[in-house]
Amino acid sequence: MPVIRALALHIRSRDFNLLEALGLLKELRKTLETEGVPVWTLRISLGEDFDWRGVRELCGSEALLAAYHKQVKDVSTRELTSYLKKCGNGYATILALEEDLEKLSELYMELTKDLSEDYFTRIGVSYGKYVETPYFPISTALGDSISAAYRYADLLATSEPSQWRSLILEFIGRVNSVLRDKAGEVGLKVRHDLSLSPWMNESVVDVIEKMGVSFPRVGTLTAIRRINNVLAEVAQEVDSTGFNEIMLPVAEDNKLKEHVKRDALKIEDLIAFSTVCVAGLDMVAVPRDFNYLKNLLTDTYTAYLVKKKPYGVRVIPTEKPVVSLSRFGELPRFSKTGFT
Repeated sequence: MPVIRALALHIRSRDFNLLEALGLLKELRKTLETEGVPVWTLRISLGEDFDWRGVRELCGSEALLAAYHKQVKDVSTRELTSYLKKCGNGYATILALEEDLEKLSELYMELTKDLSEDYFTRIGVSYGKYVETPYFPISTALGDSISAAYRYADLLATSEPSQWRSLILEFIGRVNSVLRDKAGEVGLKVRHDLSLSPWMNESVVDVIEKMGVSFPRVGTLTAIRRINNVLAEVAQEVDSTGFNEIMLPVAEDNKLKEHVKRDALKIEDLIAFSTVCVAGLDMVAVPRDFNYLKNLLTDTYTAYLVKKKPYGVRVIPTEKPVVSLSRFGELPRFSKTGFT
């Protein structure tokens, strides 16, 4: 059954009382669930001009909070560490340009001295510009609005590709009609990120293999492109925002984890997929090594330059072969074999 993965309120102006904003999200969730649409998480995304210390009343609330937005050159490891430790529901976006990548690699190495692996699940890098999306951590309010992201991999995996477009439109239409009525009362637009994302046994691998290929072997890139074409068509018919692409966050997909564990899926595969059809490189455990990180970031930035679309990176540097994450379970690290 499809669910709303994230119901997000984006706040850029100073007109909102933040606690009232949280109340609005709770009211919207109640209305949606009355209409038979489950809501998994609530989220509040702020503009880059907000200082997280000024919104501490939201730290510890049930809503996930995107309240830290800095360019690489402006990031203080001490401040970022403090934010992540003091605001347990807080997420951070780091904005990077090509000239920032070496410094960004140094930043990751510094952060590993004070932060365990779990904290890196709440840090994301956005290349080129900030992105407004209900997907965290790379979420920055570019205006005042409400957005929704979805979990519907099972819906597609149990239906024929010829039905996908109509099934997605039908579900989004139900959500949109409810949100539009309520949001209109407070003058907010409603937008949707149609990205296809997994959650553990709801695997994106199953959807890709509905296209007649064996993931991640030859044919996978074309299958992903064809699925993305469906998402792009739907995104043209609704008020969309964010990525609107297939997502392959390894820590959130049990089949992706298994492929990594068996060394059947390599990090080079994920980067290659991202050049055309995937929102970025997400939730991967990688060696804690400066040169490895620098090469990984430069390769993903090259993918971003080729792609010319919003691109995000979320990596978890570690010296452990398998990382145990509180919300995501065990995550195998990609091998450093062959790297010098």
